Amino acid sequence: MSAPARKISTAVIGCQGLDVLHMMRLKVASSLLMAEYIQADVQEWKHQKVDLLVASIDDGKGQQVLREAGAKGLPVLAVTRKVLAGLPIPGVAYGASVREIFQQLRELLQQVEGGGERFLPRTLFRSLSDAKGKPSLLHLGLVRVMVDAPQRRITLLRDIPYENFLKAATEPGWTLSLLSEGGGVEECLADAVSQHAFEDFCWRAASLSVEPLLVQDMQGLAQLRGWPEVETGKLPTHWLLPMAALMIRPWRPDQLALATGTSLDDIARIMAAAACTGLLDTSGSGSGAPRASGGKVSGFFSRIAKRFGLNFSKGLQV
Repeated sequence: MSAPARKISTAVIGCQGLDVLHMMRLKVASSLLMAEYIQADVQEWKHQKVDLLVASIDDGKGQQVLREAGAKGLPVLAVTRKVLAGLPIPGVAYGASVREIFQQLRELLQQVEGGGERFLPRTLFRSLSDAKGKPSLLHLGLVRVMVDAPQRRITLLRDIPYENFLKAATEPGWTLSLLSEGGGVEECLADAVSQHAFEDFCWRAASLSVEPLLVQDMQGLAQLRGWPEVETGKLPTHWLLPMAALMIRPWRPDQLALATGTSLDDIARIMAAAACTGLLDTSGSGSGAPRASGGKVSGFFSRIAKRFGLNFSKGLQV
């Protein structure tokens, strides 16, 4: 469990364009905030001063309200029936549970009270950082995933295509429940649909995400400890050369981007996927990956370089 939030005496939450059912869920979610020492009231927004505005983004009026609130620097939470990953602001699905709405409200209000740091949606990967090496159950709406304690394998608990899980992994609104090694894990396994390598799940989700899975330091040196366990042909082709270079020696992200002709955004996504799977070495020691004997580049990396028309001994100067 996370530490109790600092007390926020009153949080007035304005709302706009929500149906009755979602209003009820919003009010129940706000009442749960009392356990976090946050006294929250929900009321219709008529441009009065509020701590947080909740509005539907699916219609013109709601979009206008959200734009006005954003222009005033007012924290907002959008409600939508569309894909959450495409929202430019924090959001929840129309079918979100009370618990999911509560978590989003809590994080936004704490962010406001804590000094206005940039809001980071609670994706599957940010939720996993709270697991602390314990088996965990994560869910987002109908999507349910179990991750084992060493984070080597994931178990899908709903009969939904694997690609749908990959796309949902970077959407906001995930909740995390820690499981006991005995009954909790066994109970989840009874609903198992399929299992996949955790590395495959992370790297393929990273390739579908528009931003890094986790925020990374883009100033220091980084290297890959090993090649990820990913199904053949599933990584973006233009990632292979920078990944191969990271296997050879440490690189600064900007230098790697320049040497391989890869965008810095893609380098950040590669580094984040490596960090999530324990493959990123930021020590700068140059010992992150085994080298071929005699100081030669392995045939695997030579083939990758040749595929891109480059020579490791000259073009990349490794």
